[in-house]
Amino acid sequence: MCPDRGHRDLQKLLVVLICMLGVLGSAGRLAAQVRERTQPNALPAAPEPGGGGGFGFFAATEGGYDTNLDNRVLSRASPFEMVQLGAKGSYKPDDLSAYSFYLSSRDFWYNDLPVSQRYDVDAAVGARYDFSSNTALKLGASYYKDAISLDRYDYYNGYADLVNEGDLYRLRVKLDSHTEVSTNTRIPISTDPAVIAATSDKAFDFTKNSATTSLLLLRNQMIAPFIVGNIADIDYFQQVDDPLINRTGREFWGIAGARFTLNPDFSVDLGGRYNHRNFDDLHFTQFTSSYPDLRLTWHATDGLTFRGIVERQIKEPTTTFGLADDVITYEVNFDQKFEQWTIRGRAWLDHLRPIGDPFNYYKYNWFLGVGYAFSKNTELFAEYFGRHVVEKITDLGYERTRVGAGVRVTF
Repeated sequence: MCPDRGHRDLQKLLVVLICMLGVLGSAGRLAAQVRERTQPNALPAAPEPGGGGGFGFFAATEGGYDTNLDNRVLSRASPFEMVQLGAKGSYKPDDLSAYSFYLSSRDFWYNDLPVSQRYDVDAAVGARYDFSSNTALKLGASYYKDAISLDRYDYYNGYADLVNEGDLYRLRVKLDSHTEVSTNTRIPISTDPAVIAATSDKAFDFTKNSATTSLLLLRNQMIAPFIVGNIADIDYFQQVDDPLINRTGREFWGIAGARFTLNPDFSVDLGGRYNHRNFDDLHFTQFTSSYPDLRLTWHATDGLTFRGIVERQIKEPTTTFGLADDVITYEVNFDQKFEQWTIRGRAWLDHLRPIGDPFNYYKYNWFLGVGYAFSKNTELFAEYFGRHVVEKITDLGYERTRVGAGVRVTF
């Protein structure tokens, strides 16, 4: 064995020993290893082509209580206040093109936390071009700064989405680019330089560029077969040379199945998904998984829609020593609108098994939101979010409950 390889094996053994000490040690140590990736809020889609457009401002304020904002085993509860300001608009110069933008910022004050002020910035632009009656191109870019969670990140996204459809098919080609850059500084869990370089926040910075192609055949029939394929390149660009844990890789996933439309209000996409990722790491070079893939949509009434999801994905790592996460998700959500009321609910379970890290997480989440349109431009709202996380190997976990109520105004 060459000296460099022996040195790398010794470093890997050191990582494993540190990980074991973290598991056997205090709950606070495990809590420091778990990362929570916060995704930006859903942004409005590009407007449909046509005449007109519009521009407006919006504002919101909210007060509430959060028992564990930072998702830690050793939690700290705090009441909070929030203020939001933003603007959005669209421009439709003709029947073949449309443009839109969205900008928002929120300030949070958590009264009983050491880092009391948290905020985020959310911005997006979009465009749509209709080349013909059956071919459309959507373009978009967005930026999200998460300074709410302690694992603070800047998110950059861009996409190009081309759809062509006929009487018997729908063909879609989409290009995506996603970049995450940490703006946080975490206390090292080791004095070993190799471990610090592999587990620092910057070691998790990456860019993922991907291309997805999907084809739906017999799209207007009761049974419509489909196939989806994706290839991606993942570059962790802040790693040191010859890193102890090399998360850079290439990925492929594919789904094949059929859409069953039992009636215009009920459809099910039933198929199977295959995932594969190659890593540049010396010790964990690849990972493969497969699982059923399910999408269900049911328009129960004019104002009530239910959706269900079962899927398995390879996601970016949320543990200190993981190369990536193998995540199975089960989800049910609904939204209902009647008269001046809007109700939304969501319940989902993420079964998360880090690749290259000996943990096994079950993350249960649930959400309920109620809105009441007090007037044309004013909505009163209340929200409830709950989370229960348990790690099966150590039996350690944490709970979170967040409740809030406030008012939104557009003008």
